[in-house]
Amino acid sequence: MTKKHFHTSLQLKLTLLLSLLMIVSCVLMYFFISHSAVSGMDGLQNYMIKVDPQDGDSPITFNVDPKALFPQFEQEIQETKESFLLRSVIATTIIILLSSVCTYFLTKKALTPLQKLTSEVSQIQAQNLSTQLPVPNSKDEIAQLTSSFNEMLTRLDNAFSTQKQFSANAAHELRTPLAVLQTNLEVFEKKQKPEMIEYRQLFTMIKEQTARLSQLVGTLLDMTNLKSVPRTDQVSLEELVDEVFCDLDPIAEKAGISIHFNDSSNQDLHTDVTGSYVLLYRAVYNLVENAIKYNRPHGSVSVSVKQENGQAMVLVTDTGIGISPENQKKIFDPFFRVDKSRSRAMGGAGLGLALVDSIAKEHRGTVKVLESSSAGSTIVLMLPVDNS
Repeated sequence: MTKKHFHTSLQLKLTLLLSLLMIVSCVLMYFFISHSAVSGMDGLQNYMIKVDPQDGDSPITFNVDPKALFPQFEQEIQETKESFLLRSVIATTIIILLSSVCTYFLTKKALTPLQKLTSEVSQIQAQNLSTQLPVPNSKDEIAQLTSSFNEMLTRLDNAFSTQKQFSANAAHELRTPLAVLQTNLEVFEKKQKPEMIEYRQLFTMIKEQTARLSQLVGTLLDMTNLKSVPRTDQVSLEELVDEVFCDLDPIAEKAGISIHFNDSSNQDLHTDVTGSYVLLYRAVYNLVENAIKYNRPHGSVSVSVKQENGQAMVLVTDTGIGISPENQKKIFDPFFRVDKSRSRAMGGAGLGLALVDSIAKEHRGTVKVLESSSAGSTIVLMLPVDNS
């Protein structure tokens, strides 16, 4: 047997609250007026009469008991008290009832815009997040609430659109190596007597595509788990860049690219930031690796660390072909590639710089293209300095 819950509406709650306030006010007023009236009636029981003689003699004063003159006076006073108290109770009750009824309908009228807003909000679904609710011209709290809700809808719509695009791009990137695997396996299956070299070519292709899948899945997992990584390490950016250079030196040498760290700071002073060493390492690694991949033959990559206006900056400069102005912000979007064919040939999925951007934001920092021309580009990663 299901248990039904009774839910009181806001209109009823306001009515009860205002009615309670009215009851308290009326009761207090009733007791005050009744006490004043009864006290006045009690004062009628004793009279002092003053007589001024015409001949200039001293005034004569004497007390008069009304009960002696009017035997029914005390009874009439008592009946008047009771009648007054009864009428006061009836009048107070009527006033409270009428006020409560008026309050109920007035609150209903006052809450009509809120009920209308509730009805409109209930029509919003994931498919129509771009719908904007009409903002009333009243310029009151309801109008402010509607405007705030519209702003929230805009943010949600942008977030859903980004998520959909991200999911579609991720599915496409995952499908590509799987399609290559499936096609090659189907072709290989049709061969009657494959040769050893064909086996080797198939195994090499499978190894390359599975490595690409693993890299893509790993990057996607890194992007979804950023918020769960503790960011309490004291990180020296100079030491971090040194470690990145040690790990990327073989890759740069293989690509014919020279890498340099312009460490012009005092060896005893380091630029320290608070965050996750693992994530910041990954961010700098991706920036330098990207500069190596998309460089000119026999080009160079230089990295420098400096501090300005409370910001630590890691600047990565390459001698590549540059980035067009319209793409300088897009390169930090997931799955965006300036040269898609070249990126695919190098095994890139367009997530490296997007991961850098996410890591920077998690550390209250930014990453952007500082300058770019046909002679090369400079990308800067800016992070808040640890002043402790």
